[in-house]
Amino acid sequence: MDFQRYILVLFLLISGLLGGISAVNAAPIQQQSPDTVTIIGPIQVDTTSNSQASEDTTASEQSDTSSTLAELEKLISYGTILAVIFLLIITYFVNKLAVIILDNLSERFTNYRLGIKRTVPVFRLFIWILAFYIIIAGIINPPISTVLTVLASVGIAVGFAAQDILKNIFGGFMIILDRPFQVGDKIEVGDHYGEVLAIGLRSSRIVTPDDSIVSIPNGELMNKAVSNANASALDCLVVAEIFLPMEVDVETVKRIAYKAAVSSRYVYLQKPVSVIALNEVHEENYVVKLRVKAYVLDIRYEFPFKSDMTELILGELKNRDLLPKGALKNH
Repeated sequence: MDFQRYILVLFLLISGLLGGISAVNAAPIQQQSPDTVTIIGPIQVDTTSNSQASEDTTASEQSDTSSTLAELEKLISYGTILAVIFLLIITYFVNKLAVIILDNLSERFTNYRLGIKRTVPVFRLFIWILAFYIIIAGIINPPISTVLTVLASVGIAVGFAAQDILKNIFGGFMIILDRPFQVGDKIEVGDHYGEVLAIGLRSSRIVTPDDSIVSIPNGELMNKAVSNANASALDCLVVAEIFLPMEVDVETVKRIAYKAAVSSRYVYLQKPVSVIALNEVHEENYVVKLRVKAYVLDIRYEFPFKSDMTELILGELKNRDLLPKGALKNH
C-alpha cells in the first residue's frame, strides 16, 4: 500500500511540473499589449509539388484515354466489322423470311389469321434483340468498362441528334406492350382509316380502302386518339347507310332492309342485326336515312357487305315499285 501511495504522489508531482512549464511558455504571449506588433517573416510556398501533381493528373488522364483508344482498336478490327455487317445482313433477311412465312400461314388458316399476324412484331423484335446480343457478347466481346464508356458517349450523341427517332422507337415499344391495336385491326387515326399491316419500331403501316399504304410514326400514334373498329376480334360491326325520300313507307323499307341483311353471305348471324330510320337533311332535301347495322364474318368484308346491302335493298324496292325511278340516293 505504501509503495502505491509513493507512485501516486510521484505522478501528481510530475503532472504539476509539466503544467507549470506549459503555463510559463504561454505567459509571454498572453502578456503582449494590444499595441505590440508581431512581425512574421515571409512564408515560402513550395509550388513544385502542386505543379508536379497537376502534371501527374494530366498524364494519367492522357494515359487512360490512350488505353481506351487502344482497347477500342483491338476490339474493332476489320474482321470484326465484316462479321458484324454480315450478321446484320443475315438478320435482315431472316426477319423478312419470318414475316413472309407468318403472313402466308395467316392467309392459309383464316380462322387464326389475326392471332398469327399479331405475333409478327414480337418475332421481329426478338430476332433483332438476339442479333445485337450476338454482336456484343459473341463477336466484339468488350470489357464492361469499355461498354459503359461507349454507351455513355453514344447515348449523349444520339439523345441530342435523334430525339424524334427515339420517341418513335419508344412509341413502338409501348404499342407492342400496351396493345391499343394489333396487326389486322381496322383503326382510324386522324384522316386515315384502314387495316393495320405492320407495327414497326419507328412507324406502323395501314392499308386504306383505296389500297394505299400509309406509314404513321409511332410517336404520332401515341399522342393521338386511335379508333379501333374490331378491337382484335375477327368479326366487325359495319353500318350501311341508304338515303330515301320522305314519302316512303318506313316500316316496309325496314323489313326489306332486315331481310337483305340476314340473307347476305357476309353477315355474322350470331350477333344482332338492327335497322334504324332517321330524318335528316341530305343535299338540301329532307330524307329518311336508313342505317343497317350488322356484324360481318371478317373485317375484310366491310365494304363488300355495304355494297351487298345497297344492291339487295335497291333491287327489292324497284321490284315492288315502292319508289319512283331516280328517287334513291345511296351514300
